[in-house]
Amino acid sequence: MTTFLSTYNNKVDRKGRVSVPADFRGELAGQSRPTIVVFKSPTEGFLYAWGYDDFLKFAERIKRLPAMSKERQRLSRSILAAARPLSYDSEGRILLPEPFIKAANISDQAVFAGMGDYFVIGNPEDHERRLTDDVEHFDSDLESLVFGEDVV
Repeated sequence: MTTFLSTYNNKVDRKGRVSVPADFRGELAGQSRPTIVVFKSPTEGFLYAWGYDDFLKFAERIKRLPAMSKERQRLSRSILAAARPLSYDSEGRILLPEPFIKAANISDQAVFAGMGDYFVIGNPEDHERRLTDDVEHFDSDLESLVFGEDVV
């Protein structure tokens, strides 16, 4: 099972190339393709990134919704139609498309933040602001994680 942990800041060159963290590439090694699938968050100002095989599993969940349902249509447009497979080169770099760079407010640095089965890519300062906001909810969020009778 793919699990992305930790946070990394990497330099983005003028062409929009950025290295996927080595630890993340290690997690991606079990995928059928050296590819990540990226789509922009329609509301949060960052990019979601999944290993290729993991994204296909995620897409299957959308495809299980009734074909003509409003939920499936919205999720298909905002995720499936917007997703871009990005292969990384021998140096572990991906080329971020210009619309993705703009949507995530990325300039010369990009943050890669592990979120378990996926990771996000975005502007480091924006990520820090989100972390600050997250702290306000930490205790109540942690209480919502109940494993059997134990609360973590």
